[in-house]
Amino acid sequence: MKSHPPSTVSNLLSRAPNLVRVILEWRVFCDWQSLGIALRDTALAYQKPSPSSQPQASEPTMTKRPNGKNERLKRRFLEYRKFARQLSEKTLDREIAALERFDVWNGRKDFARFHIEQAMGFRIHLEQSRTKAGKPLGKSTMRSVLATLREFVLWLSQQDGFRSRIKAADADYFNLSRRDEAEARAAPHRPAPSINQAKRALTLMPNATPQQKRDKAIFALLCLTGVRVAALVSLKIKHVDLQEQSVTQNPREVATKFGKVIDTFFAKGFDEAETALADWMTYCDEVALYGPDDPLFPSTNVAAKSNSGFEVSGFTRAHWKSTGPVRKIVRAAFEAAGVPNYGPHAFRHMLARHTAKNATSVAELVAASQNLGHTDVLTTLRSYGQISREDQRKLVTGKKSDED
Repeated sequence: MKSHPPSTVSNLLSRAPNLVRVILEWRVFCDWQSLGIALRDTALAYQKPSPSSQPQASEPTMTKRPNGKNERLKRRFLEYRKFARQLSEKTLDREIAALERFDVWNGRKDFARFHIEQAMGFRIHLEQSRTKAGKPLGKSTMRSVLATLREFVLWLSQQDGFRSRIKAADADYFNLSRRDEAEARAAPHRPAPSINQAKRALTLMPNATPQQKRDKAIFALLCLTGVRVAALVSLKIKHVDLQEQSVTQNPREVATKFGKVIDTFFAKGFDEAETALADWMTYCDEVALYGPDDPLFPSTNVAAKSNSGFEVSGFTRAHWKSTGPVRKIVRAAFEAAGVPNYGPHAFRHMLARHTAKNATSVAELVAASQNLGHTDVLTTLRSYGQISREDQRKLVTGKKSDED
């Protein structure tokens, strides 16, 4: 074959198939190398990097850029889940993470090329994966990830252009084994304080300053109602009725779970908690001059000082933006009482278990369930109402231990 200058070869290569293009380029390189003519506009500019520039085995394997087609499908799926299935933003965030996890593991291959072998391989990958602490992934975590992918493949099988490639039955391959599924569904034991531990911690909390009064009132309201922490930080003064001993959780103003209207009443036996809550609300009304629409528990105001840096300076008259401060208040109260560290959610377990242990009628169980915002009493008993092994033994055998 007759050799041509590089510019002529480039014009030829642009019209040739890829394989022919590479062959022609190599022949031209051999012909012109002896003349010291540098080649330009060639296919060699697109060759793979040298081995030295490739990532090592110990480096992250996510080297491919996001696949545009996949990203568009993800967006359409999440829009479907948000608007058609009415999922919350928090749930959508978990589903985004699950889709991305599979996409990265699968090498960003087009979802249109999905095959059941990918589903089986991904399940094995999850079983072998480790957390940052080096522990295996929890079965409930694996179940959540696979459930998202199962819904995605099922949705994909119904889309135009995918019906002939992906079957609805393919989604079933994103399932755990029966044993792992049972383990994932099993309600784990949730530690919770006893009634006496909560009362002890509340008694030891100081209430000399306005901030201490607020913190003690927060702990008190958790003892009385077991209200979810997200709802607690969004409560307004008008939502609490001390005379009726109630908290009205209006989803238009309070961050309730699933946007439910929840009427919660104070649990009996917490007289000191009611006193602490009333003391704080009196301060808000008579000293701070707060109104019904002001936050029940305003965030702490931190002011800058020229010499001492930052210091606490009253309240901001606004809600907390996160639940972190409440968690710190609860943790500090239990630590001061020498009690194991429990979170705000543990109060829900405390109240549910106390009711399950002491209720004398089905109506009491139903009332306690509604008080926690559950639509089904079985939710309360299954997720919150576990009793201790010792209590189980006493109830079944009718025998008490020697220590009783």
